[in-house]
Amino acid sequence: MTSFKLFASAAISIAACSLCPAQDRPSTAAEDADVTTVLPAVVTPSTIPAGSFFKLKLNWNAVKPLKTAYTVFIHYKDGKGKTVFQGDHNPPVGTGTPGWIGGVSYDNRVVPPANLADGTYRIVLGLYDKKGRLAMKAGEGVKDAGEKSYDVGSFTIDKNAPWTKGDTEKAPTLKLDGLKMTFSEEFDKPLDVSAWGPGTRWICHTPWNGDFGDARFTDPGEDSSFKVENGILYIEARKDDAFKAKDQWKRSWKSGLLCSNDPRGNGFSQQYGYFEMRAKMPKGPGVWPAFWLSSSFDRKDPKGGETGCVEIDVIEYYGHAPNSYTATMHVWEPKPHWGEGSSIMTKPDEASTGFHNYGCMVEPEFTTMYFDGIEVWKTKTPKEHNKPLMLLVNLALGSGWPIDKTPNPSVMEVDYVRAYGK
Repeated sequence: MTSFKLFASAAISIAACSLCPAQDRPSTAAEDADVTTVLPAVVTPSTIPAGSFFKLKLNWNAVKPLKTAYTVFIHYKDGKGKTVFQGDHNPPVGTGTPGWIGGVSYDNRVVPPANLADGTYRIVLGLYDKKGRLAMKAGEGVKDAGEKSYDVGSFTIDKNAPWTKGDTEKAPTLKLDGLKMTFSEEFDKPLDVSAWGPGTRWICHTPWNGDFGDARFTDPGEDSSFKVENGILYIEARKDDAFKAKDQWKRSWKSGLLCSNDPRGNGFSQQYGYFEMRAKMPKGPGVWPAFWLSSSFDRKDPKGGETGCVEIDVIEYYGHAPNSYTATMHVWEPKPHWGEGSSIMTKPDEASTGFHNYGCMVEPEFTTMYFDGIEVWKTKTPKEHNKPLMLLVNLALGSGWPIDKTPNPSVMEVDYVRAYGK
């Protein structure tokens, strides 16, 4: 649940907005000019009816990290070259453009205005900061549109086109043949948890002492954010100004995280197999629940992860985008950091209105994500995955998104966490 440098994934709904002042002004730092090549975008599906959505995958290639944190502007233009709506945003890579190196890709969920007329619309984009736009190179298939903007593709509005289906609206294909259950937390008895271990099934911090987000992860005891009742784990995020006195960062929110390894690597982990959480996500902007896997090793050893350290985000759910979630493969070691991910499109509010199974099959060649047994994303398993994986479940807040309108309290409900192996 930390930032990464190469390939990101965003669940961002982009609709009509007032045009930003991304006009061509004096050039930005000379050392950033022509460092990045703009590559063609991928639009899926490329034809939709007005009011539906498409997935826009943006692609770049950076020779070296940029010196400045830039904002992306996207202008959607009609046949006369008029901007009819736009989708400006900060890159969903935690480090921003200063962390870009090599190929950089991420997905956006684009919802054009419902009153958009039938026709084909061009997608024109670029990078800018307060000093102006950045000069980049137009890759093969990209047209230089002038004024440091680049035409990367198009989409078509057709009232007769089928409505876009979510990634979760397919037939289940998950098969667990040849696998047996290796871990089962059914939450049918008191939670076996301590702050840092050892000797408990769970600890309530990341083993590398790298807690994150805008809520403090609490220890067991009076301030615990966990409750087990009727076979369900409730992780509660709650706001109270009295909490500030207990937090070095003076945060007024508290919440919870569970990890199956302590800092020395004790606890459950396995390298390959199927990992699954059944849960119901909280509603509201600012919530950031997740189920994820991370390489297991002695975190007290400064060289413990040098030969390989990965993080697999089975689900990161952002409450401001209730019709999608993200799945990501990160590689943290050896450096440079990189990753690849995808936005998973669901039915409206699907994740927060019922319990669903979020799963991940990790095999030597491929890693595949599942939603209720439906394959929703597949990527190559990186060679840096050479260690067992521990399990993490948390309800965080923020991730750069405002929390001023986050419901108080907000609750993540977890039915079970399971793993299967050979």
